[in-house]
Amino acid sequence: MIELRVDEIVDEHPCTDISLYSPDLDLLAYMLQDVRSLIRAADVGRIELIAHEPKLWDVHGLRRRTVVCEPTVIRGRDRVCVVGFFAERREQIDYPALDELELQLLLEFRRFPGILSYSSIELANDFWANLVIHSVPGDTEAWRGSSAHARAVDVSPGLYSAIRIHNGHLDGGVPGNRAIEIDRTKYWDYDHEPVWQAVREFDPPLARIRRQAVDVWDGQLPSS
Repeated sequence: MIELRVDEIVDEHPCTDISLYSPDLDLLAYMLQDVRSLIRAADVGRIELIAHEPKLWDVHGLRRRTVVCEPTVIRGRDRVCVVGFFAERREQIDYPALDELELQLLLEFRRFPGILSYSSIELANDFWANLVIHSVPGDTEAWRGSSAHARAVDVSPGLYSAIRIHNGHLDGGVPGNRAIEIDRTKYWDYDHEPVWQAVREFDPPLARIRRQAVDVWDGQLPSS
């Protein structure tokens, strides 16, 4: 993979635009809040959280889904890891096949107890974003070897023109009040042959922009 500087944008690959971090972080926070709300509702007896049972609802006609895979473990206050998935869908794709692929991924989570939750949110124009919360970095390494994940990798070029995946962490666990911090972002641009790949590392990690006391995103990343 090509290594990008913290503030580097590659014009030929719009997925590397650093201005995408602000809306991405907001969407990750939105999905995290869904998980936290479900846990609080379960704690006061308003709902029952059953392992791997999807919670589905609409907000302004846009679909949301959260699957709490490990209702007990996810209440812990140790640091957890996060994966944020954002993709640019192609105009003509097989949506039933995409839904079936997501279902297979969800079913396979049962084999990986380190996966604590999975969330998806529908955006305008039938785009989606996903958030996976897991216990330790090694969880995703094991999951990448699964058959459903291998299938997802195979079909991704036909479904998406580009993908960016944020790997990060959440101090204090899901029940806390901390924001997701991004440690690195990986990029795949499928409209190039061979597929263009890059990675951007953050040290220290990228926190939410508002934590840096910046009220308006100005297209620049914080220096620390």
